[in-house]
Amino acid sequence: MTSNKTPINKFDYTISDNILESITDGLFTIDKEWTVTYWNNEAERLLKMPREKILGKNLREIYRNAVPLKLYTEYHRAMAHNVSVRFDEYFPTLNSWLEMSVYPSETGLSVYFINITSRKNATHELREAKERYRELFDQSPIPMWVYDLETLQFLDVNKAAIRNYGYTLAEFLSMTIKDIRPKEDIVRLQKLICTKIRSGGFNKSTARHLKKNGELIYVNTEGNTFDLDGRQTRLVLAIDDTERIMANQALKLSENRFKRLIQDGGDLIAILDKAGNYKYVSPTSFAVVFIKAKEFIGKNAFDFIHPDDKSKSIEEFSQLANHKYVKLTPFRFRDGHDNYRWIETILTDMSENPAVGGIVSNSRDVTSRIENEASTRESNERYNTVSKATSDTIYDWDFSNGQIKWNRGLKGIFGYDQMDFSTQDWRTNKIHPDDAGLITDTIQVHIREKKSRWKGEYRFKCADGSYKHVLDRGFLNYDTAGNPMGMIGSLQDISERINYIHEIEEHNRKLQEISWMQSHVVRAPLARILGLINILSEDNEQQINKEALAFLAESAGELDDVIKNIISKSCENNISE
Repeated sequence: MTSNKTPINKFDYTISDNILESITDGLFTIDKEWTVTYWNNEAERLLKMPREKILGKNLREIYRNAVPLKLYTEYHRAMAHNVSVRFDEYFPTLNSWLEMSVYPSETGLSVYFINITSRKNATHELREAKERYRELFDQSPIPMWVYDLETLQFLDVNKAAIRNYGYTLAEFLSMTIKDIRPKEDIVRLQKLICTKIRSGGFNKSTARHLKKNGELIYVNTEGNTFDLDGRQTRLVLAIDDTERIMANQALKLSENRFKRLIQDGGDLIAILDKAGNYKYVSPTSFAVVFIKAKEFIGKNAFDFIHPDDKSKSIEEFSQLANHKYVKLTPFRFRDGHDNYRWIETILTDMSENPAVGGIVSNSRDVTSRIENEASTRESNERYNTVSKATSDTIYDWDFSNGQIKWNRGLKGIFGYDQMDFSTQDWRTNKIHPDDAGLITDTIQVHIREKKSRWKGEYRFKCADGSYKHVLDRGFLNYDTAGNPMGMIGSLQDISERINYIHEIEEHNRKLQEISWMQSHVVRAPLARILGLINILSEDNEQQINKEALAFLAESAGELDDVIKNIISKSCENNISE
């Protein structure tokens, strides 16, 4: 709120209506009786009130529900003390916050205002976010702290960290993160900070920490860097994972062979000899191919492969003589129900490893993927066939990246060579400026209302600069959450139909001219002729008859000219008499 000894009245200056209408602030003026004397375009938009309904009206009568608002009390203060005031006001009927600036004058008030709802909401959300963060930070059962990324000094520590590590808050704030690490781990910590942490972003690691009582624990840390009052800081969560890590270390000592078998991953794990005979098969074999593990032992793997795929698989298997690692092309494998399933296999020669002593085969069922790829290829082939068969321009619009793929119709109808991709901006720019806004708005309405089918007519620019009338019919795709993914559609050239309609309309217009001429222009001389005939039929003086005949001749001449004009009009429209 501001005030001045000399009142500021922005209407003391001679400002044209154009300037007032072009300002971005809402503006209205009222006299001392609250009668509205000016209401600009922005005021109409923000207050949702057209000026013809408010000008000359009493503001308190129009907005009765707003009488208790601050605007009315500030009005009296501004008028009583002759000072300008500024304040924020919430209007329930508009569900909006407005920043109001009130300037008094000798005649009343000038009120400038802008919508600050977004700013208010952002401030409120920020305050709530800080409160939620503070509550989450303090009440979290997981130890958390914030430290300065430059000095490594602790800046804040939650209750769980104090409870788990044994240090008081004051002790923590006097320490750096190096003080809770064993001395032998400091070099590793500094290297981690330099190579990963200071580069910013999220980071996870496992580290050893020291409690106040000297106990050494293993923790999984997750940290993220953020700016706090102009300095780089890092928020860290430290989860005590000592029990699990110690158990895993003990377990690793007793399962070396098993770890070797699955080092390359996969669903079905087997060990083969150099001829491809099974020496070991994991129990998961029944879940994958419906054959128990013991039924594989001693049998050759190639006996289960489809005859059409067998030779290629054997050829690729033989590459292990020169390579320790081979990935086989997916092949069909006969399962326990005598059906063939597509299998993808990775072979690793570990014959020299005494814990394995053979070729490790990691296999997984990829039947669904192969069938989907085949279905996709078939679908693409059908699409390409349809694209070649139709004369329409077909497009595939991906909303995620704004790219549009076109078929050959883009060149055949509009003359453009580029068919592989174009941006949505390119498409929008090719729509006639008088049509682009409406087309864009209707598409957005369909998206908001989750409609699947869209149709519109507009003018589309050709490569030579001319425009063609098109009928655009599209199908909108949405994901499972209802978010728009894209649109597939076609542009049909309807210029010939539109031009034909225009010709018919022009034809009808000329017919209407002829009809009007027949019913109005011809009637006037014809009426006079009929009147003169009635006069001649009476027994009048000869002089009168001569004058009547003169008028009759004149009217007949006028009628003759009109008829000639009608005939001319008819000829223009290919109309015969």
